[in-house]
Amino acid sequence: MAYCTYQDIETRLSEADLAALADYDGDGQPDETVVEQAIRSAEALIDSYLGVRFSVPVSAPGDGCPDVLTARAVNLAVYFLRLGRDSVTEDVRAQYEDDIAWLKEVVAGSVSLGVEPAPDPSEGAPTVRYQTQERLFGRDEPL
Repeated sequence: MAYCTYQDIETRLSEADLAALADYDGDGQPDETVVEQAIRSAEALIDSYLGVRFSVPVSAPGDGCPDVLTARAVNLAVYFLRLGRDSVTEDVRAQYEDDIAWLKEVVAGSVSLGVEPAPDPSEGAPTVRYQTQERLFGRDEPL
């Protein structure tokens, strides 16, 4: 399941901006493979953070992607497109850092995606309880 699509990125960027970032063959049209690679890079980055707490890829009820996650995935894909053309501005870098901070907040539980996290693998596992008698001998106690 994809967090964002080619069309999501087209909606975010103008056609000219997308062509400037993703036209590697010089035909004036964005190369779909370049855009898809940026999307895969964004999804891999998102999964590397969210995989700590959620089953990845994350899906919302109804097997869709949460809208807030789609927006962050588009931001990250655009960042990777700009990174490929060495056109990362301070604003773009700040947006990237904001997206990473948001992912960390989701993992910490202070921000919700609207989906339940993956159950803890040890949940329901039996616990071990240790009980010993009081120490009879030791350095500070006489024999």
